Amino acid sequence: MANGHLTYGSAAFEPVFPALIKFGEFFHLTGVQAGLAVSFIAGAGSVVLVWWLATMVYGLQVGRVATILFMVFPGMAISWGLLYSECIGLALAAGCLLLMMKSRYLWAGIVGALATATNATALPLAAAALVPTIRSIRRHERPRALLTVVLVPLGFIGYVVWLGVHYHDTLYWWHLQSQAWGGTVDFGKSLLVLLVHPWSGGYQGKGWMEWAGLVAVAAAIFALVRARLPLILSAYCGALFALLFVSNSLGFKPRFLAWGFPALIAVAAVTRRKGWQPIALAFAFLLPLVFLAYASFGNYMIQP
Repeated sequence: MANGHLTYGSAAFEPVFPALIKFGEFFHLTGVQAGLAVSFIAGAGSVVLVWWLATMVYGLQVGRVATILFMVFPGMAISWGLLYSECIGLALAAGCLLLMMKSRYLWAGIVGALATATNATALPLAAAALVPTIRSIRRHERPRALLTVVLVPLGFIGYVVWLGVHYHDTLYWWHLQSQAWGGTVDFGKSLLVLLVHPWSGGYQGKGWMEWAGLVAVAAAIFALVRARLPLILSAYCGALFALLFVSNSLGFKPRFLAWGFPALIAVAAVTRRKGWQPIALAFAFLLPLVFLAYASFGNYMIQP
């Protein structure tokens, strides 16, 4: 707290990743060692789950290509190289989507709740669950996926409620985000300003970087349509891109675009016969550069 305003606080970060680090410390690991162990295990799990998801939808060839693209996607520099919650969050998001595709809606809801208790960026999983819910209603069937829709946000909501009780402020999480980081929902206003002024900077980073992100999102949407990705996965990607657009603290940064990994499955499906190799090489070239930008320039250039 400074001058009546909240400043940086660990309460802004959802509890699953820190809890796993604490668990690792029971095995006499330091905090950093435990964080690295969680990142390594969860990262390996996310790769396997993305392969499984892609293989289930399109077959082994697309599964292999999608896995390669996922591993070298520039935004994964944060998961592979820095102690961020994306490592566990992406694994949980992939697991949730996989369970939805298998119509295991109770488990999808539980895993999705853990994902939103890891990072609020996982909230679009609820939008994905709306697809089978609406489909069942239209067929006059029992909407079993409605359970997933309800459960997924509970991880995030439960943490927010706990913070409100603990700090005697119902809106503490939002107050912390807005006062400590200036984070708010501005429906894309700040992002559009950056796009108009590409050499200026904002919380999302430099304007020219947002242009690069916008091109990536446009390419992802094209691939989603061309590959005819299952609507569950397309709805998740669409809701994610909308969330990144409306928030002044997110934007189309590589770190957050990594959450749109189903779009990489679509890219793999479109380019499986030819064309995926140059994409993978470009990703592999950019990945260490993104890591260096986050690790070296940080808030000045790219805003982690």
